[in-house]
Amino acid sequence: MKHGFLYFLSLVVLSLAVGCNSQKQLKGFTVKGKITNNKASHLVLQEFTPSGLLYIDSASVQPDGTFEFTGSVAEPTFCVITLERNAVVLLVDTLSQILLSVDANNPQDYTAEGMNETEALKSVLKLNNDFMMAAQAIEQQYLMSYGDNVPPIKAQEQLRITFDSLTKNRDSVLMVKALSLNNSLIPYFITNFLLPKASFEFLQTIDSKGGSRFASSKYAMALHSRVMNLSKTAIGKPAPDIVLQDIYGKPISLSSFRGKTVLVDFWASWCKPCREESPRLVSIYNKYKTRNFDILSVSLDDNREAWQKAINDDKLLWTHVSDLMKWNSSVVSLYNIEGIPFTVLVDPEGKIIATHLRGKALEDKLAELFK
Repeated sequence: MKHGFLYFLSLVVLSLAVGCNSQKQLKGFTVKGKITNNKASHLVLQEFTPSGLLYIDSASVQPDGTFEFTGSVAEPTFCVITLERNAVVLLVDTLSQILLSVDANNPQDYTAEGMNETEALKSVLKLNNDFMMAAQAIEQQYLMSYGDNVPPIKAQEQLRITFDSLTKNRDSVLMVKALSLNNSLIPYFITNFLLPKASFEFLQTIDSKGGSRFASSKYAMALHSRVMNLSKTAIGKPAPDIVLQDIYGKPISLSSFRGKTVLVDFWASWCKPCREESPRLVSIYNKYKTRNFDILSVSLDDNREAWQKAINDDKLLWTHVSDLMKWNSSVVSLYNIEGIPFTVLVDPEGKIIATHLRGKALEDKLAELFK
């Protein structure tokens, strides 16, 4: 598990597909601030972009802690000031004049006069920061207990249950928050904390809530584009057919499993969480294989030997296919895959029943189907 707010921000910005509108005109803004308990002599203001953080301006920190940023944005834009321990996120408008006060030891409690939706944004950041701190505590527990050793299966299971419960609670609170905000850009920001596991229904609701007011916002357009893509693999839709070669070079199609309930498991030999899930999948396969259930594992490997070795080592006795193209595999865009492990449960008629099922959630769903 990788944690830390700055790492999370990097995931957020990589997931934003920012639109472009040549008709928008850049306008100037100013962020004047004062920072305490700060060691750095310079600060940098950056904007979220599809490929990372885009530099806007830098500022020298004066002896009394004051600094000033200036820049231009075409529309209300989420920006970040990176600090030693954390970061401050701002919603900067085209003609903003923001007066910022921040304590580097507790940056989440900053004040920002002249910024719209300050409290809503801060509450979201605090919710996620509390989650990150709790996740770090779980990671520390793991390191203190096991170091570089792999914990026993039962210990792994307990750690996963604890982490999954923590994540589920965080996601639930953030979704309620997003749905409660009207005429706001904050819900679009929240969706990026929830990707890639956010349900299609939730994203579709946020997409429809924006209406015409945010139709031209890069954040709204990014979400709308995502919703359009996800609609192709939404629950109840026919699962797009997959035709790839198995480990013997024979073409295998997902449609050839018609008549069975099939778990399509996207994984790779190099993916540690995928490999940790292998014993559970073996148990599930053995439990339901005589009840018209099967697994089709689709690997995002690019090394045939490593792929085959992982299959043998983990004793995965079902059908495996791959084009050995890693993230350039045709299935990545076909199923909008943003991370692995990723699963799609398909019914005997070839329609999608559920996605993103792992651990106990997967067991519960199958128990429900085969009761």
